[in-house]
Amino acid sequence: MTEEETIDESLNFVARYASSISDWVTVKKELLKSLPPQHRKLFSTRDPITKKQSMNDFEISLAKKWESITGKKLIFNGHEQP
Repeated sequence: MTEEETIDESLNFVARYASSISDWVTVKKELLKSLPPQHRKLFSTRDPITKKQSMNDFEISLAKKWESITGKKLIFNGHEQP
């Protein structure tokens, strides 16, 4: 199974039990718990100085997939993602 297939499978798995969630950080935590370590490298990390989270292009694409699966737009830092 490819990396993308594994991540998509995990996204669908999390959506089965957390489809009502619209908070990106919560969805991200659930995804990270369900993925093997080698697939976690695509996710963003917090800024080492400010400790603020930011979404990278990969995570934005996951947010769009989440919306197509669940019908809910994810909210990050109080704002809906594109």
